[in-house]
Amino acid sequence: MLEAQETTTPAVQERRPATDPAVYQRYLPLVRRIAMRTVRRLPPEVSLDDVLGAGWMGLAEALRRRTSQMNEEQFEAYASHRIRGAILDHLRSLDPLSRKMRGASRQIAAAIRTLTGRFGRAPAEEEIAGELGLDIDTYRELLGQVAEADCARLELTELTGDRSSPETHPDFLASRREAVQMVTEAIDGLPDRLKTVLGLYYQEDCSLREIGEILGVTESRVCQMHSEAVHRIRARIDGEFEPRSRRMK
Repeated sequence: MLEAQETTTPAVQERRPATDPAVYQRYLPLVRRIAMRTVRRLPPEVSLDDVLGAGWMGLAEALRRRTSQMNEEQFEAYASHRIRGAILDHLRSLDPLSRKMRGASRQIAAAIRTLTGRFGRAPAEEEIAGELGLDIDTYRELLGQVAEADCARLELTELTGDRSSPETHPDFLASRREAVQMVTEAIDGLPDRLKTVLGLYYQEDCSLREIGEILGVTESRVCQMHSEAVHRIRARIDGEFEPRSRRMK
């Protein structure tokens, strides 16, 4: 009976998820999983309930925009994208310094990109600091400040800048696959110490304090190293992905 309804009234089925509580209940584990993974890496004053609430808003938006052409696997990927985006938007709104820090983040990535083009290789930490007109200690302090304000933590949605709707869902998936490939290549080009930080943080799910103990450095230094790795990756993504996007326009 249900199959007959789905084939004969697709328009009704397309709108049903946005109002049926059972559908929200089905995706509760997805929202909680993303929220829990995010909140573990945030300051303790950030409320899990608030992060969950933002995640629910993202899910509601995904359900509202869902099309009949999207199968379950495609929708879960799209919903995850929307949930993370809503959570990140919420976290940015909490910090009045986030706009200033995002500007600093873009300057760091731009300096890395400029130096890479100039030297034909990945720049050293001291060279990046010099390009920004900073000494090495001030540069590292800035990396730490940006890291504290940057809740994205290497989210692919930020690296690609893709906020497309499900009507162009195949394009979204293709862009995401391209971004994943570029991120993988960018990580391969990182200094070994930064690759170790990312591997321990994302693959082994170690905290910054645990990584510091492994590497023999302070937690704040690990935070700076993580931030530097992210900016090096973003610089490469900006250099490779954005020009292609502009050519498509």
